[in-house]
Amino acid sequence: MSLTKILIVGAGEVGGYSAAVMARMQLGTIYLYDIVEDLAIGKAMDINQASPYLHIDTRVIGCNSLDNIEYPDVIVVTAGRARQAGMTRLDLLNSNLDIVGSLGELIYPRFKNAKVLVVSNPVEILTWYLKTRWPEMNVFGLGCSLDTMRFKFFIAEAVHGSVDSSTGIVIGTHNDSMIPLVNYATVGGVPLRYLLDDATIAAILKRTRTAGTVITKKKRDHSGFHAASHIVTQVVESIIFNRLGVFPLSTYCRGEYGHSGICLALPSVVGHNGIERVLEVTLDDTEKSALNLCAEEVKKIISGIKI
Repeated sequence: MSLTKILIVGAGEVGGYSAAVMARMQLGTIYLYDIVEDLAIGKAMDINQASPYLHIDTRVIGCNSLDNIEYPDVIVVTAGRARQAGMTRLDLLNSNLDIVGSLGELIYPRFKNAKVLVVSNPVEILTWYLKTRWPEMNVFGLGCSLDTMRFKFFIAEAVHGSVDSSTGIVIGTHNDSMIPLVNYATVGGVPLRYLLDDATIAAILKRTRTAGTVITKKKRDHSGFHAASHIVTQVVESIIFNRLGVFPLSTYCRGEYGHSGICLALPSVVGHNGIERVLEVTLDDTEKSALNLCAEEVKKIISGIKI
């Protein structure tokens, strides 16, 4: 039986637009909640009034409280401070740690069996925090899924080909230390290294790592949300319809790639249960070292967090 109820916590740019995209995809009943009075209700009204144009009957229900929400199958956490020009994702840590912790106290007692997808940043740290405080919570983060989508787009641009023909994946952490796996990037099944020279590939990697920062710098007071909302929707769709899609989600490591007790963005098969399994692909020495660096950075940050 398909899952039919989705709760989006946070009606900001990513949360509100994710609700709109999910409604257009008719994924189920979508609840949009925010602590700001009537913000979610107003955004839901705006989204719903577009339904005649979209020829859909899916409704978004705006909420000021969680009390009247039917038990959701999936919870998407987008609440938190947004990144502004000049800020790193790590600059959001303290404020968003408090916000996500408060949300955990609010959500977990009510919806213990829901799958929880964390989108707020820094995503690996926030996901680890929720999993550590509530070990039974089925929680995972968006990880490097957005970076992967950007990586594919930049590959397609470089070869002047269709995005449908480009494949690739980014793992590690959703920051400047992210690891685009060039050895697994292809266009139409042809390895990227056979199509582009090293300088062009290096430029793609740089664009992938800096894409979010560039967008934030140009927008000044907010980070990007269109692409993020679409990849969030794709992950939720994979859960609802058991698509078994593969996304580099922030997962609590239990020995995968030699790491434990932290969250890293790793290739994850996504289905009804959330992360069904983590795929362990062969990494070259450079990639292994880069992943170890990501792990050390995460460990350093979480060592200073009190649970």
